[in-house]
Amino acid sequence: MKILLKNRKKKKEIKELLKAVKHAKNMREDIVSSELLNKLEISKNELISAIKSKDENLSGKVKDLEKLVDDVYPFKNRRGTREHIEVLIISVAAAMAIRAFFIEPFKIPTGSMQPTLNGITVESQSEPTWLDNPITKFPKWLITGESYKEITAQTDGILLSTNQNRDSLILNIGGINHYIPFYMCGRDSSSICLRPLKKYYKKGDIIASGKIITGDQIIVNKMKYNFSKPKRGDISVFDTRSIRYNGVRKNTFYIKRMVGMPNEEIQIKSNKIFADGKSIEFNHQMPYQHDGKLFNEEQIISLGNDEYLMLGDNTKKSMSLDGRFFGSVPRKDFRGPAVFVYWPFREHWGIIN
Repeated sequence: MKILLKNRKKKKEIKELLKAVKHAKNMREDIVSSELLNKLEISKNELISAIKSKDENLSGKVKDLEKLVDDVYPFKNRRGTREHIEVLIISVAAAMAIRAFFIEPFKIPTGSMQPTLNGITVESQSEPTWLDNPITKFPKWLITGESYKEITAQTDGILLSTNQNRDSLILNIGGINHYIPFYMCGRDSSSICLRPLKKYYKKGDIIASGKIITGDQIIVNKMKYNFSKPKRGDISVFDTRSIRYNGVRKNTFYIKRMVGMPNEEIQIKSNKIFADGKSIEFNHQMPYQHDGKLFNEEQIISLGNDEYLMLGDNTKKSMSLDGRFFGSVPRKDFRGPAVFVYWPFREHWGIIN
């Protein structure tokens, strides 16, 4: 029985040693000399031959190979933090490669694609609930994407001014600017999150509060358009680098639905898309509104070769800065179609229609 256990232990040790040989080569072959790598390979083959022939000097072959493994990848480098860091670097590099060539995550920032996809949304909530305590708020957010947010006065003082920048309403209270994002307060200060403005605030007074629901997080298939043409109805991510329109941020990405194809003439009639005079139907139920270059039923946007017209699913006033305003998008600027909502785990989770 002892002999059997001893043999099993030795087989396991040899198996682990052969794994260590492979790991050492993978981790260090770009650093150590080819001569040392050749010695390692020869020693490994000699050990395998000794096992098959039941060589009496098997223990010596094992020790020789162990020494060479340590020469290629010293034990001190394989211990603890250093090895973990190397594995982490390789993992990050692999993830970056996948992101660069195959898939990429994006976040829906606005409501322009509702009801198909949600941007950041808010619901009325005047104070924290029992789920918003320090212990449960993170698990709640991790599953639902919901979090309670409130903005309070940082000092006692008079409301000196109200202004706005691209993203926020700015209240100057006691000489300190307080920034309330537009998704909480609305551009016309009418949101359910914003409390009635006061002439004087005490430190800690609530200016705005609400339940914030994060926008849908999506996966984009970056490979698809390399092998097939974009299709009408695709919800696609594109670069804004070629767009010349005031209000569109440069070198960022938009996501819209592909409603117009190359060499077509696009109109909006009876709240529907018409391409070359024919009505086009889509799955979503939101009507298309006139605006921008398509401000009435007679207006036409003409598309050239490899040009596409991208519109939001929600074209109500101020909801979607899209192709009605900035025109066509060239094919070279497309990142790919959105295929999956991976978070939060709400009504849109899963494959995108």
